[in-house]
Formats: sequence, structure tokens, C-alpha cells
Amino acid sequence: MNLKEISKELESEGYLPAIQILDSKETLFFAIPDKKGEPLLNSISNIQIINGKIVLLYYVRQIDVNEEFKTIEELLKFVRQVFPIEN
Repeated sequence: MNLKEISKELESEGYLPAIQILDSKETLFFAIPDKKGEPLLNSISNIQIINGKIVLLYYVRQIDVNEEFKTIEELLKFVRQVFPIEN
């Protein structure tokens, strides 16, 4: 399990992923695309792998929320529910 694998899965689902270094840690940012394929404002979240767990950080009304997942499948199920892509 690594961020590149998660990035590929998110991209195949239609999200916009990008891996960057943040505070010396590899971080995967992803967003929901708008109708033009650009990231929707306020839809950007990030993922890190910490102590073997996938940690998703997202915001609800300017409050940061952390969710932990053991598998990529669990993460993707959650992402589809919380961040649905509207066609």
C-alpha cells in the first residue's frame, strides 16, 4: 500500500490526485473536478500513510476531520460516499 497506488485508484474513479511533499512527508492531495475538469474549490482533501494506516484529512465547515483506514478499498468506499462526483 502506497500513495501512488491510491492516486491511481482515485484517478480511475474520476478524482484529481496529486502527490506532493508537505512537512517532509509525502502527501496525496485530491479534489472533485468541476464541469471543466478543474478542481472544485473547497473539495480538496489529503491522504498520508502514517504507521501503516491510511489517514484522510478533510474539512467540514472549516473544522479538520481525520479518518483512518486499513485498506484502499475502505478508503475508496468512504471517499465515494462523502465526496461523490456528479456527472
